[in-house]
Amino acid sequence: MSITQRFEGLFTNVGEYVYHVLGCGAIGSSAAIQLARMGAKDFLLYDFDKVSVENIGVSNYVLKDINKPKVEALQSHILSISPDSKIMIDNGRFETFEDTGPKSVMILAFDSMSSRKQAAQAALSTRIKPWLLIDGRMGAEHYQQYTFINPTLGAYMKTWYDDESGDPEPCNAKATSYCSSMSGSFIANQISKAITHGNVNKEFFFNFPAFTLAQKL
Repeated sequence: MSITQRFEGLFTNVGEYVYHVLGCGAIGSSAAIQLARMGAKDFLLYDFDKVSVENIGVSNYVLKDINKPKVEALQSHILSISPDSKIMIDNGRFETFEDTGPKSVMILAFDSMSSRKQAAQAALSTRIKPWLLIDGRMGAEHYQQYTFINPTLGAYMKTWYDDESGDPEPCNAKATSYCSSMSGSFIANQISKAITHGNVNKEFFFNFPAFTLAQKL
């Protein structure tokens, strides 16, 4: 029995793509787990940090993961869902976008805007680029997401702002479990739209206290 049996009528091609997850904290771990449950098999996970106790309440980690590199812990959780997954892990800083073919999806989930900019520059400044780029940004109760099909650095930089202009605290210092869980759902939803040639939401903002969604197609 396939784990994707209940939604095979909606999409069947999630496993045809390669998912580069840059940052395996609250947003990245949630997105990766959602994708694994949807049938994703190929992952490249990047994060230089280890799981700490404060990650347990907002990320897809458990107490036995504490002090493990996040990429190793997340790899283990993905394999517990989909044992035949192919997962490359990098417990260092992202420097080069690996050429994984025309069906590459890049998820930006770093804590800081400066890290996002550096990663975007590294990934979008050469001829080897992801087909789809999704950038999820989270505060405690506010989430914003940007989606780019055939992204360019110029288009991405129009959405970028420095760390001082954004939330003064990084995602892992100011977060809630429900916002991080929803972030993975939002990312997975946009990927499913993109790979089935639906209308992706180029940018949207969700605020939990007001329970409002603002979006731009």
